[in-house]
Amino acid sequence: MAKKKMVQPDGAIPQKPTLGQTIGATLAGVLAVKLANSALTTLWRLATREDPPQVDADVPLLKKVLWIGLVGAAAGAARQAARDLMKPPTAGVA
Repeated sequence: MAKKKMVQPDGAIPQKPTLGQTIGATLAGVLAVKLANSALTTLWRLATREDPPQVDADVPLLKKVLWIGLVGAAAGAARQAARDLMKPPTAGVA
């Protein structure tokens, strides 16, 4: 049975990424997460005038939850943006 190619919303036929694109997307994602984390840490220090909370530090729970949420959102968005720049879209929505 032949596989039916899914058409993208814009009408394009998806292409399989090359090995170079896959490796490039991985490296770009790692670099993007590192840069996003550094930028977020700097912005946190400028906004609160203190270092980000550590896991074992005695700080209010809400501050820890806020920090973890911000880091997770920034890292995920940076990684996905870097991946989207390097690799072509594949079949359908993730």
